[in-house]
Amino acid sequence: MAFFDKLKKDLTAAGQLTAEKAKKAADILALKEQIRQDKLEIRDLTNKIGQIYIELHRDDYEKDFEDVFTALGSVEESLAQKEKELKLLNEKISCPECGTEMSATSNYCPNCGTSAPYETELKEEEPLDETVADDIKE
Repeated sequence: MAFFDKLKKDLTAAGQLTAEKAKKAADILALKEQIRQDKLEIRDLTNKIGQIYIELHRDDYEKDFEDVFTALGSVEESLAQKEKELKLLNEKISCPECGTEMSATSNYCPNCGTSAPYETELKEEEPLDETVADDIKE
């Protein structure tokens, strides 16, 4: 019987140790999640501060922010161009032959194979500089 008593005692101790470790792991995970949430809140609040500052000082910022506002303007221009390109890529037109809807960037109708209609604006060519024109002739 001593063997079973010792086994029972060892199993009970191991169970308690496992339960303590599981509780500790759960506490660690809970704290890590709380820390993550706090960092997200700090990031969101900092972002909001920045947005408010930009709205209030876009035209009269302090010299220390000049590089940041210049970079912001460049990124905003780039974003606007990309959004314009995306809109064009997502734009749909109808095939003049069968009426199937197709991408505005498609060359041919996926249904009947008819060549896609194009509405392009031709740009007027700028005259070459005389020195460049002379170099080309030679």
